[in-house]
Amino acid sequence: MAEIVAAALTSHAPLITGKPEVSRPEQRDRLYAGFHELHRRLAAARPDLLVMFVNDHLQNFPYSNMPAFCVGLAKAYDAPSPGGARLMRIPPRKIAGAPEWGMALLESGLAAGFDFAYSYEIESWDELSVPLHFLTPEGAVPVVPVYTNCGAPPLPTPRRCHEVGAFVGAFIRSRPATERVALVATGGISHWVGTPETGRINPDFDQRVLDHVARADIEPLIRLTRDEIERDGGNGGQEIRNWIALLGAVPGWKGEVLAYAPVAEWITGCATVWVHP
Repeated sequence: MAEIVAAALTSHAPLITGKPEVSRPEQRDRLYAGFHELHRRLAAARPDLLVMFVNDHLQNFPYSNMPAFCVGLAKAYDAPSPGGARLMRIPPRKIAGAPEWGMALLESGLAAGFDFAYSYEIESWDELSVPLHFLTPEGAVPVVPVYTNCGAPPLPTPRRCHEVGAFVGAFIRSRPATERVALVATGGISHWVGTPETGRINPDFDQRVLDHVARADIEPLIRLTRDEIERDGGNGGQEIRNWIALLGAVPGWKGEVLAYAPVAEWITGCATVWVHP
């Protein structure tokens, strides 16, 4: 039977790699150490596949065609593309996909009432590129991304994201193969982007989210409304849907917060979290 062997939550701000020098050294070093520890633990888990809960930043899905959930079926993903590499200061590279696995997830979801969209062409931005730069620097583990609309209202509710994650977890465990699957969710935590409050971070909101994750007390996060998240975590805080989806896949697992810092220079409350039984 397939097994979920590891799970991690991270932020994915492009300036984490694109402008490391502008941050306060103690914050940068703390977060980098958290990423490196996630890499060490992930490598020790020896996954065959990474299933990643992420969100697009209008690179792939414009406002005129925005799926609530989309399974990536590409044979390979730009992580990053040459254009993104210049901003994120990460060498451009291709990460292998697992389209047959993704198609099986898509078909199983449709049969179970989860109407995933799908795409054979994905250009990654920071949602894949920045975390994978730290977590799989050798780029040897294929990925299947599950995209959630976190940017263009109407957004799927946190509860629906949790249900989608629970389905993905059940699908993995139902697989007959002896697959070793790791889960990674990226995004957030609090940040305001492209609004009059751009640059604002709310550490109180971030710590509240991290506290619920650490105690596996997920119901208060599931009950959050879009307006509540926008008020306390900003439009960028809507990305906690990715984290909520992953936590749905591993019910009862708790988060070990390896690092947190409200990095004003990166315009994001940043964290790295290891999730475990």
